[in-house]
Amino acid sequence: MNRYAENDSVAQLLLVKHTEGSNALAEFYVKNDGAWELIESGPVFIGKNGLGKEMEGDKKTPVGEFTVNTAFGILPDPGTGLPYIFVTPSIYGCDDSCYYNQIIDTAVVHHECHGEHLMDYVPHYHYGMAISYNPDGIVGLGSCIYVHCKGPNPYTPGCVALDEEFMRNVLIHSDKRIVVSIH
Repeated sequence: MNRYAENDSVAQLLLVKHTEGSNALAEFYVKNDGAWELIESGPVFIGKNGLGKEMEGDKKTPVGEFTVNTAFGILPDPGTGLPYIFVTPSIYGCDDSCYYNQIIDTAVVHHECHGEHLMDYVPHYHYGMAISYNPDGIVGLGSCIYVHCKGPNPYTPGCVALDEEFMRNVLIHSDKRIVVSIH
């Protein structure tokens, strides 16, 4: 956190600290007048196989510092400062090579996507954020890594899952100056 104290390009910080297995603790901070204020904290879930993502399907969550590309949700925008995609039946998290690691609207790009039909993931995608893991879209490295709401399982395929109210609070307090730190 200290390394971002003087950095005006970072105003929100979501820290995800791995504890064991698919369990982690998250703390969400907002910078006010140069000082970090804890907004919320709590237990979260990560990949079924823990940390250290290396490839698509390894069920691991990536380690590192990530920016957020966009927010999305099946529920309406809660008032985030991030670009927000309202999930409709034609929205997919694509893992096909032509749109690898992108959220696409198949009605716009006219692509028969085989990836995640976001509308099918209730309550997971009530709210979510796409982090900047694999920004160049290198096929096979892993795609569609999100911070999103918890579902019924105590793990994810590689994302970070928060309680829904926690996720909503992160979105409400965030803009393009958010960093997600996963360690």
